Amino acid sequence: MPKTRFIVTFEVNIDDQGANVNEILSAVGQARDAAGVALAEAVIEWQQQWLRDCLCGRDRQAKKGMGGHAEKRRPGRRCGVRSFIKEGFRPAKRTVRTQLGEIAFRVGYVRCRTCGGKFSPLLDVLGLASHAGHAGSLEREVVEATARTSFRRAVGEIGGLRGVPVSRSSSHRWAAGLKLPEAKPPPLQLLMGDGTGYKKRRGRRGELRVAIGVTADGCVVPLGTWSGRSWRQIAAQLKRRLPKKARPALAVTDGEKGLDDHFASLARRAQRSRWHLLRDFRVLLWHDGLKKAQTDPLQQRLGGIVAVEIPEDDWKSVPPLTKERLRQRVEEARAKFQAMIDEFEELGYRQGATYLQRAKDRIFSRVELWLATGIVAPSSTGILEEIMRELGRRVKKLGWNWGDHGITQQASMILLRRYSQNQWEQYWRDRLGLGDHCNVEMTGIHQWN
Repeated sequence: MPKTRFIVTFEVNIDDQGANVNEILSAVGQARDAAGVALAEAVIEWQQQWLRDCLCGRDRQAKKGMGGHAEKRRPGRRCGVRSFIKEGFRPAKRTVRTQLGEIAFRVGYVRCRTCGGKFSPLLDVLGLASHAGHAGSLEREVVEATARTSFRRAVGEIGGLRGVPVSRSSSHRWAAGLKLPEAKPPPLQLLMGDGTGYKKRRGRRGELRVAIGVTADGCVVPLGTWSGRSWRQIAAQLKRRLPKKARPALAVTDGEKGLDDHFASLARRAQRSRWHLLRDFRVLLWHDGLKKAQTDPLQQRLGGIVAVEIPEDDWKSVPPLTKERLRQRVEEARAKFQAMIDEFEELGYRQGATYLQRAKDRIFSRVELWLATGIVAPSSTGILEEIMRELGRRVKKLGWNWGDHGITQQASMILLRRYSQNQWEQYWRDRLGLGDHCNVEMTGIHQWN
């Protein structure tokens, strides 16, 4: 591997009054940015010189694997000769926008001694398309900025910090064009799903749906984001992706009909979110004609029935008698729950009775799961609610007029960057072709008087 050394010199001037730390850091930052652009240009120029010398030299072993080109006047046919002579340089420098700033470099050519074909070995090695005006690493900076804030602010952020102009149409195109990875999820212990509304194009209302899993060691695994898809379609897609021989132990849902009917079937048990149960219970009673003064006691009564807690001690250390008493408490609570349903039916509270009837088989599932296996599951979808708040901030407060593809892309990027950072980093390493082909390190700093 070729190696060279560049000496970068800086001139530092400090007046007689001295400079505080902020002035020094500001000046060093500006010099660092300028040095980064200059060093990148110097490295590219040096690599071009080395490539041209290597291809036009006599050492066949040195240029092995390099110099592949199409035979002149015979499209689609490769020339097998590796003997070249140097040609001139393109009149104008090639400019490329990067995360360091805009860089410019000469483009030199070589010509095959046999077929006469002319090409630039530098452009082949750099991996730049014929008319590409930016580096892939700049795409990553812009895409990650759009996941944090709006497209307009992201463009201003990149332009202000890097001095690189990027249009909003480019940022849209780069973010929408990503083919995000869809890795097979590991064995999961819990499943959670939720949805939130957003503003679609032409004033229509859309629904963004999100599914996550939780492993046995508590790691959150993003399973996907969807827009314009029903929970039935989502469940069918997840069923193909989830491990067939290791179904999740529990699915925690908020009571939405599609979630209860389809998504919950992916797990061995289903648990209704206690928080959503109590919140929505009041709304259903209001539809039955009850006022707040009438619903408050009923809501407190229901809260007391479902408040069956799991012991904090380790499952194996809990005495059998304690577990048996907990089973009895579950049976008693289940009986009170049914009694409340019967009472509502007699009083004509049809909305409340139907709501409780749908939830009765899924409200104590987490306790039953603990009694059977020792797995501690949450009583609500709090983990997912936090995720949905972050997604809502981006897609509601910092954006509107979404299309189905655009909003799923943004939501997927947010989840990948936060909960699958390694997968996100590997995706960009593969996309940018990052390997161990170049290493730049500072070997020291010396004062020159």
